[in-house]
Amino acid sequence: MLSFLNIMRTMLAKFVSFIYSALCVASTGVSAPSEMPKTPEDFTPALRFMVCSDIHINGEEGQKEPLRFVDAVNTAYAYAQEQSYSALDAVCVAGDFTDEGTREQYEIFNECVAQAVKEPTKLVVCAGNHEYIEWRENHEGGSAVAVPVFEEMLSRKTDNHIVINGYHFISVSPDDNGERFYTKKKWLRNELDKAVADTGDKPVFVFQHPAPTATIYGSIHWGDISVSQVLSKYPQVIDFSGHSHYPINDPRSIWQGTFTALGSGTLSYFETELDYIAGNHPYDCENAAQFYIVEADKDGNVRVLCYDLITHQFFDREYYLTNLADRNYEYTYNKMKNRDSVPVFADDVKIGVSVNESGETVLEFEGAKSNFVVESYKVSVAKNCILKVADDNFSGKYMYLYMDDVYQVNLGKLESGKSYTAQIVALNAYSQTSKPLTYTFTAP
Repeated sequence: MLSFLNIMRTMLAKFVSFIYSALCVASTGVSAPSEMPKTPEDFTPALRFMVCSDIHINGEEGQKEPLRFVDAVNTAYAYAQEQSYSALDAVCVAGDFTDEGTREQYEIFNECVAQAVKEPTKLVVCAGNHEYIEWRENHEGGSAVAVPVFEEMLSRKTDNHIVINGYHFISVSPDDNGERFYTKKKWLRNELDKAVADTGDKPVFVFQHPAPTATIYGSIHWGDISVSQVLSKYPQVIDFSGHSHYPINDPRSIWQGTFTALGSGTLSYFETELDYIAGNHPYDCENAAQFYIVEADKDGNVRVLCYDLITHQFFDREYYLTNLADRNYEYTYNKMKNRDSVPVFADDVKIGVSVNESGETVLEFEGAKSNFVVESYKVSVAKNCILKVADDNFSGKYMYLYMDDVYQVNLGKLESGKSYTAQIVALNAYSQTSKPLTYTFTAP
């Protein structure tokens, strides 16, 4: 039974990935490869805010996440103070700031906000599914109880619409135990109409927890179709979501089709798409803290900067968005895919085997390179080039700026003196594969 379930899970995951790719291609036109847009040197911000998601404050003593949130806000202030426009106008949190939504966890979040967020910076926050857990599982009334707790503890409605420096910020919380927006569609559409009537073609910033389905990386597994249905009518929308915990430096974490969407990563722990049904937490997954700093000028041009809090540095990629109302979309799925390259292993790649204390053979190799990221690796090992003895599929380390791009694969106990051949294939974010790296060795 377990084997059958694993087979079904694998088939479902592959089917979902296929549908996601098909939807992305259908919503975007194929274009010739082009350079990434560059922010003009004379770009002058008139608005700045930071966006984070999935803090998961649980109240445990010594938990890192509250400190990370405070550090992220302080980092955004420090960056702002070094710029000619020195304000941080808003701190935006796209849900799951608590782990279960208890009052004690809200209190810790409020303490962090009081410690880090200074006037006149605005707090923009929506509920995620984790803000509903305590009330859904342990109290009668479920979501009906969770909503007034949110409003009581944060002194705001679950759905909000404010204007900052001439830009509209709309945050919407889910209605169906934290994961759906069916009853919020009318409200969201009305608020977007108000924003467009006020500012015309200028971007409108929208924040919710589950991503709009069939947009960014993770939006098939962790998305909501009702949000997509509403936002698709407003090409100037820039939407920020959380929920998936997928890395923001993956090129698929930005999407443009009928609007613009960005995944906001996590300040807690990473997940990736591989084997998602069983849950996939790559390597040192809890050492995760990424967020955006977003700037807009007076004319509606927007720059998005990606920051890694663990190493306190920006990723070497930024996004420049302009003329969105005219659907000037430079970050469609196909355009980003065409800008990527097939992964390549270096000619002098280091690869070898060793034996650990348990007598198991460990294969070690240096990672490949592509224009964006190497998303994953497939490794297979055969005895005498015929009998397969090992097979593995695992995430790349692209989300960790502090890690060496070197991989170890435990092959188990091999027969000493026998010949084995390892074949390694690297995949980029768009499943384009490298030429196989082949290594033949004699087991120690």
